[in-house]
Amino acid sequence: MRKNWSIYIARNEAGHSQEFVAKKLGITKQRFGLKELGKANFTIPEAKILSELYGMTLDELFSNEIKIGS
Repeated sequence: MRKNWSIYIARNEAGHSQEFVAKKLGITKQRFGLKELGKANFTIPEAKILSELYGMTLDELFSNEIKIGS
């Protein structure tokens, strides 16, 4: 598994802490940290919440490509 860079970047650009996002997902900060690091998988409902929170498609959120700029 790989670190979910798109989620990490989106979260940091929005100024959200891991604790904030974990609460939105209904999980612990530690569990979110594992998921962000790619050591655990996000559920479909969690992925949908992240998609809405950051205004990104699921493909964008879980892409292995990092896009810089617009």
